[in-house]
Amino acid sequence: MRVKTNVVSILAILSVLAVGSVSAASYVTYATTLPVLSGDKTLASANKANNSKSKVENSIVGQDYKANMWIQQGSTKVSATATNVTDNDTRYFTVDQSAVGKKVSLVGENATWTYVTVDISGKFYADTE
Repeated sequence: MRVKTNVVSILAILSVLAVGSVSAASYVTYATTLPVLSGDKTLASANKANNSKSKVENSIVGQDYKANMWIQQGSTKVSATATNVTDNDTRYFTVDQSAVGKKVSLVGENATWTYVTVDISGKFYADTE
C-alpha cells in the first residue's frame, strides 16, 4: 500500500510540474482608431521579458484600409516595420536585444495618407515564449 501511495504522489508532482511548465504567452488587446494623415499611435504596451519574437494578431483594419506597425521602446524604434497589415493578419517582429526587460509599445499608422480615422483592433504579444 505504501508503494502505491508513493507512486501516486510522484505522478501527482510530475503532473503539476508538467502543467506548470506549459504556459501560454500573455497578450494585450487593442481596439482604437488610427489618426488621419498617417500619424502614428501607440496601440498597446507590455513588458518585454525575453528575446523571443513579438507577435501581432490583427483582427480588423477598417474598410479596405491597411496599416503599418512596429515596436518601440520609449521613443526608439526597436523592430522593423510590418507594412500593409490587413484584417486577420498575423505578423512577427524581431525586437532589438536592448528592449528586453523594458516596456515596449506596438505603434501603428495608416499605410497611406487618408483624411479619415481608421478602426483597428487585435492582440499584441510582447513575447511569444
